[in-house]
Amino acid sequence: MRELRMSPIRFRFKVEKLVQALAFFAKSGVRDLDKLKAMKLLFFADKEHLLRYGRPIIGDQYWCMPYGPVPSVSFNIVRDFVDSDPEVEPFAKSLFSEYFDVSRDTRYPCLVAKRDPDLEIFSEAEVEVLKHVVAKYGRKRATELSNLTHSDPVWSIPAKSRSHEMSSVEIPYELFFTTANATDMLRLAQAQQEDRDFDNTISYELETGR
Repeated sequence: MRELRMSPIRFRFKVEKLVQALAFFAKSGVRDLDKLKAMKLLFFADKEHLLRYGRPIIGDQYWCMPYGPVPSVSFNIVRDFVDSDPEVEPFAKSLFSEYFDVSRDTRYPCLVAKRDPDLEIFSEAEVEVLKHVVAKYGRKRATELSNLTHSDPVWSIPAKSRSHEMSSVEIPYELFFTTANATDMLRLAQAQQEDRDFDNTISYELETGR
């Protein structure tokens, strides 16, 4: 009998959760929330929630890049907003403008929250994980967080296949489960993949609410 191959694990990206998670970080006392620190906090939140419940919070696709794992769509949106790129997707720009100012008083531009996050978009478990990430990582500098991810198999394994220091490679979600006692959560994520399937050609979707 021929063995059936499982589809790669994918999740739907939700820009609303990206905005609210970053607003939560900013309103919880996280300082110097620049692009690098924001992406690392999102990584730690997604990984923690994956290992606890078999799914991430944001649902982005991660790439192995020089400074650690990066949620790609989130990074592009935040970068374009911080850099005032006129091509940033209108719905995302509207949401970010509603919740954030950009401070340029530090070495790197930082997100500064203008209003409290809307936590109704999250489950209780997601809020719990976000609080855990703030408590554990929120006071660390961006470079410290980047260094921490370099010792994580989620980054170190795909990093070996990068062609040179500045190249990037996609990180399969399966790598998030390369830790002790994570087999059950991996099986849960794989079992639920069919419910998330969207023609196996789109790895994530920018939901605009329209």
